[in-house]
This record gives sequence, C-alpha cells and structure tokens, in this order.
Amino acid sequence: MLGYLDALFQRLVLPRQPADSALDCSREEVRALILLGSNGRMMMSDFAASLGVPLSTATHTVDRLVNKVLVVRNRRDEDRRVVEVEMSENGRKLQAAFHSKRQGVARSWLAALRPGEREIFLELMAKITLRAEPEPERPEEIQP
Repeated sequence: MLGYLDALFQRLVLPRQPADSALDCSREEVRALILLGSNGRMMMSDFAASLGVPLSTATHTVDRLVNKVLVVRNRRDEDRRVVEVEMSENGRKLQAAFHSKRQGVARSWLAALRPGEREIFLELMAKITLRAEPEPERPEEIQP
C-alpha cells in the first residue's frame, strides 16, 4: 500500500506547475488558507486555536499571507483590540482554482474505473475519511 501512496504522491504532488511555483506557500500557509476557506472570517485567537498553534505563530503565518495578498487582517470598529482575518479576493480566487483542480483530479481518478468500481472506491474513500487520523508526532521529530 505504501508503494501505491508513494507513487500517487510523486505523480500528483512533486510535479510543480508554473502557477504553483509563483505562489510558493508553506504547509502552514496552506493549512491556514484551507481553514479560512472553510470558516470564513475568524478572530485571530480562534484562528490560532483551530490551527493548534500559539497566537504568535498564527500571526507570522497571517503576515506572510497578507504579504502574498491572499489574506486581509481587520480590526473591529467596536473594539479595536479584536483582530479578525479572512481571505482576500485573491485568496478566494486561489481557493476556487484549487477546488477546480481537485475536481479535475477526482474526475481523472474516477474515469479510470468502471461504474461498479467507482461506487466501491467512493465507499472506501468515505470510510477512510471518517477514520483517518494524523500520525502523532514522535519526540525525535519535534524541533526545539
């Protein structure tokens, strides 16, 4: 199974498209964009908690995304201490492009299967999705 996953990773993730290289987002930035795409506008404290990172780390991630014009940061008029973050128009366009690309990948996977195989594949994907959990970090992988 790992061989198949490695081959899939190499075919889908390793080749970089010219548009991808211009964007050049880190893994944490992509996680942040996915979170904002799902939740919309969020207070920075909630945003950091949802990412499972300290507020300072979330702030640095948002700084980088603001510099890339993918996210905007706002203060509430009624309480200037409250900072909210949301996707910019460019961020929403990027999200739509990623969604379209993912749909294309999904279609290509399903096109290779017969109708009965598609149903089985989708059932298995639903089961995997419900039960999948990230592997816990091992102490030797945590950087000081």
